[in-house]
Parts: sequence; C-alpha cells; structure tokens
Amino acid sequence: MKLPRRVLFAGAHCDDIELVAGGLLAELCLGQNREVGVLVFSDHRGVVDDATAARAEQEFRENLARLESETARRVRNHTAFMLPACRGAFEAERGRIYAALEELRGDYDCVVTHQPLETNQDHAQVACEAQRVFKAHATLLGGEFPSNDLGQFVPHVYVELSERALELKVAMIDHYSSQKFGGRPYFDADTVRGLARMRGSQIRARAAEAFTVAARAIVRTGS
Repeated sequence: MKLPRRVLFAGAHCDDIELVAGGLLAELCLGQNREVGVLVFSDHRGVVDDATAARAEQEFRENLARLESETARRVRNHTAFMLPACRGAFEAERGRIYAALEELRGDYDCVVTHQPLETNQDHAQVACEAQRVFKAHATLLGGEFPSNDLGQFVPHVYVELSERALELKVAMIDHYSSQKFGGRPYFDADTVRGLARMRGSQIRARAAEAFTVAARAIVRTGS
C-alpha cells in the first residue's frame, strides 16, 4: 500500500500534529511527489497564559520551517484562527471548525487527525467535524495519543518510519519548550521512541506509527 499523494494533518492544538503523526508528516515531506498541508485550531490559550500561547504557536511554525529546510518540501499551513483550549470553545465554535475543514475538502486524498474516542474534548471535536466533512471524500485516519486513550484505540493502519523521520518527530516534539510542564510523559524523547519501536515491532519494522480508520478508507480507481 502506497502513501497517498495529498495529505492534510488537522490538529486541535499547536503540538498535536507532531505528537500523533509527526513521523508520518516527516516521512511524507521526505518522499517524492507529495502535497502536505497542516491545520490547527488552538495555541493552548486559556490553559497557559498569552505569552506562553504565543510561544507555542511560534514553535509550531518553527517546526514547519525545520521540515521545509531539512526536506526541501513545502508544507501548506492553512491555520487561520486560534481558539481557547479546553474551555468549551471548540464545541461553541464547531461551525467555524467545520467550515475551515470544508474549505479544503477537495484538496486532499487523506486526512490525518485525532481518533474520535479521545478523552480530550478539543481533540474529539476536531475528529468529529473531520468525520462530517471528509467521510465521502477522503480517507480519514486517527492518530495515537496514549495519554488520552482509555482502551478504545484500535490500530488499523501502520506506517513504517525511517530513522530520519523518527528523529525529526522527536526533535519537533522536543522543540515545544512552552509545553514542558506538569510532568507530561508524551514530551519525553524516550517515550516517543519507545512507542514507535513498539508499533514497529508489530510489523517487523524498526519504527512505526499506528492509526485507526476514523471514517472510511477510500480507494479511487480512476486515473
């Protein structure tokens, strides 16, 4: 199975894409003939102060610049607005989230986002709107975030990661100095590598990321 040519990564917060699918993002940028886009909806404001939120958004943009510099691949950043995190804003503004995703519906063959049964309310809302928008138009994959999983995540799709892609993922996650508080285990490099090694072992590879099919896996037979 080949990776699709046009892939959109949609995350609730600035660091989510790197956390749930940073390896796949890096792998696509390292590959040939790929169109890659990203879209996030919050800089963590409300959970952190405004200065820290601004730093988180800057770190996100610096990660995109790192990818472009190291892979010579342009990443389209579709982010247009930032919502407060974990305060009900995603539910209240679900129409804006839907519209932002809908605007991109014809541009991508595959969308990578959160898995729908996440315990984080913002993650779950983005996954829900992505299901509504893309269910008949693109393959929809939900990424793995063990800290927010109560056992419902079922891996259906595995993406083998090269060492370079894995290390790019580790470096991008490590770059979020704004988020390293409260003993969060998912920002620990050994934890990131450990999960990738475990998923890799399941497919006889050195490293991998796992995804659930969050809506439908669509195979187009036309040219």
